Amino acid sequence: MSDLIEVVILMGGSSSERDVSLVTGRAVMEAIDTSRFRPRPVDLQLPLRLARVAAASGGPDTAGTAGGLPVEEEASLLLEQIAPAGVRPDVVFIALHGRYGEDGCVQGLLELLQIPYTGSGVLASALAMDKIATKRLLRSCGLPTPRWTCSDGRERVAELSERVRAACGYPCIVKPNREGSTVGASIVRGPEDLEQAVQEALRYDRQALIEELVSGTEVTVGILQKGDELLALPVVEIRPPGGFYDYRAKYTAGLTEKVCPAPLPQDVTAEVQRIALETHRLLGCSGMSRVDLFVTADGPTVLEVNTIPGLTPTSLLPRAAQAARIPFSEMITMIIESGLAEGVR
Repeated sequence: MSDLIEVVILMGGSSSERDVSLVTGRAVMEAIDTSRFRPRPVDLQLPLRLARVAAASGGPDTAGTAGGLPVEEEASLLLEQIAPAGVRPDVVFIALHGRYGEDGCVQGLLELLQIPYTGSGVLASALAMDKIATKRLLRSCGLPTPRWTCSDGRERVAELSERVRAACGYPCIVKPNREGSTVGASIVRGPEDLEQAVQEALRYDRQALIEELVSGTEVTVGILQKGDELLALPVVEIRPPGGFYDYRAKYTAGLTEKVCPAPLPQDVTAEVQRIALETHRLLGCSGMSRVDLFVTADGPTVLEVNTIPGLTPTSLLPRAAQAARIPFSEMITMIIESGLAEGVR
């Protein structure tokens, strides 16, 4: 009888961030403490298509993939992959990014199965994934966030343009409401670019967030749970080429300069960390999160919250943890321990 803790690592998925999720999952597989944990990777391809990921090769084993089956058979396959022969793992490490993995869907599935999992619960995950809901909550509780409006693409362009001018002005940034990694995002310098940017965002979601393009220092704060203590990690300053931290800038090694700890005045650093912790608590996040902000002339302002931050070689949370002298393997252990401590939710 083994004393090792069984950990299923859910990775991949079918969102626009699938490739990033696979890199995150493999990084967790490589770093996990095998003297304490027995990891088992599962590539969760929704809707209800699964393939085991070969741990040795680091690539997907598509022989186990199913598609075109009746829903009840696909559901049985899904359950079989997570809990073979009805034997539940001790905990699931959710390494999924984007739709279905970071928005409360898989969290709800695991709660139905009564399996503990890492990270935030259903409500916090859904709130953080929904940028508009997050901003409404921040504003209602007095936390700073850039001015914004939103669009579902139904109104006339002239009317939308006037509403944008009144709500947040130009230049602005247009994003899909429920996407990550800057997928579908565009900078709009004037009304002539608005329609195309909104249509691009609506390719990925039913709502487009249109937000004031703030200027200042782009920073991020990682949050980690360590026992009963919530840690705000050192602030990371992000210096992307051209000033726009898009998908290429995020995931191309060496392209974006990341300075940690950020060279901010001590009082500003403390305020950024305070706001990040308040935001994490406000949304009800647990285990870990990453809060993205801008430090403007008027002070820090919150852009968004990531409940499952990337754990790739270019990702920000591992960089901040390293600056706090938390090795990557130890950080993975902390995340797993927080999921175990939460228990069945």
